[in-house]
Amino acid sequence: MPFVSSRSSYVLLAAVLHIILAITIFLIGHFHVFPNTFDHNGIGLTFAIDSTTYQRVASDLAQELQHNGLGAWLNSTAPLHSRLYSISFAILGRVVGHNVLAAEPLNLIYYLAILICVYFLGREVFSEQTGFIAATIVALWPTFLFSSTQLMRDPLAIACLLTLMVVFAFVLSREFRWLSGILIGIAGTLLATLFWLARGNMWNIVLVAIALTLVLLGSRMISEKRFLAGNAIVMLLVIMTALFVPPRLESTTLPGTRPPMTPLAIPTASQPTPRDGAWAIALKQIATRRAGFRFYNSRASDIDPEVQFSSTGEIVRYIPRAFVIGFFAPFPRMWLQRGSFGLAVRVVSGLETLAMYFLYLAAGFCVWRERRNRKMWLLFLVATIGMLALGLVVVNAGALFRLRYACWILVIVLAANFRGFTERSGSQNR
Repeated sequence: MPFVSSRSSYVLLAAVLHIILAITIFLIGHFHVFPNTFDHNGIGLTFAIDSTTYQRVASDLAQELQHNGLGAWLNSTAPLHSRLYSISFAILGRVVGHNVLAAEPLNLIYYLAILICVYFLGREVFSEQTGFIAATIVALWPTFLFSSTQLMRDPLAIACLLTLMVVFAFVLSREFRWLSGILIGIAGTLLATLFWLARGNMWNIVLVAIALTLVLLGSRMISEKRFLAGNAIVMLLVIMTALFVPPRLESTTLPGTRPPMTPLAIPTASQPTPRDGAWAIALKQIATRRAGFRFYNSRASDIDPEVQFSSTGEIVRYIPRAFVIGFFAPFPRMWLQRGSFGLAVRVVSGLETLAMYFLYLAAGFCVWRERRNRKMWLLFLVATIGMLALGLVVVNAGALFRLRYACWILVIVLAANFRGFTERSGSQNR
């Protein structure tokens, strides 16, 4: 009981930190203390440029809901996260306005959900101590903390992905009965669906996680020489979701919809035709999404913008370079250069990237030490493949920095187990 109370106090402390930061950001914007950094709604003009558009969309939806009712609100075209923010605006907007304070209840839920998932992921894969260390690092990561106060789709998507990763870690370490397998499988389908609705253009990372979990679960069954029916049910339900949900929902305007004036209005790949093979579909997606960055507004941080893909060979030859970009960009030469949003943003991103270089080393040691741990391989491979894929597709270092948060969090969980070299903490539940 004292330990449960201790965990609750840490969650409460994180909540207080987030609320204070949101209030501070709002006051700075409201009183125009840094007018080039925050607008009057507390929206970041340098580190969260999408929020300005999403705030307008959520505000319009809130007014639609208040004036014309639920039917008109449902018939409006908008991304899922903007719809959710509009509900918060409709409830709190009359008191505090349509700003970051009105969005804080949702943002606080996302922030705490991410920290709790990081804790459980670290505990399930390694140890309780690892989970706590990893959650603390993520909670205090500067750019993530600041961006979590904004009206972005990323916190919702990251929370869904990390929760799904916890489900997969459970599948690899625990044994479910039929009923438990069905219930957890339904939870997995809901999480996968929400992730696709929130960030459909990164759906491939979910497919990678599903494929890796399936292979590792098969390895576990072979080594234990028994069939885990409940665990198999979980994966079957999630696989069915991956196969049937995106095609069903693609025809709607809800998933992945970006308002036309959004700076990151990068087109998602169209649905494949039945004649297309799997590799042809992947090639088309990579080429289309990379080409979409030609329309990106902020070009000062572009890396290799002239590189475009038209064949399999070009992609294969670019993989080593994509690996370097995905893991290490922005590069040191960019850290002290003035970008589109000033020097301060570059310096902060440079310091965080430098910190990640050291965390990569700690994570590398963890991978070697825990090489017999299946759950560790799930985290490591999802993070590695995710960052490689982003290196192939994302041209702008600023966009890469934000899209990479989910992968970085998985690396932080690995790095937080560095103490495993002196204290054997990852031997259980393998």
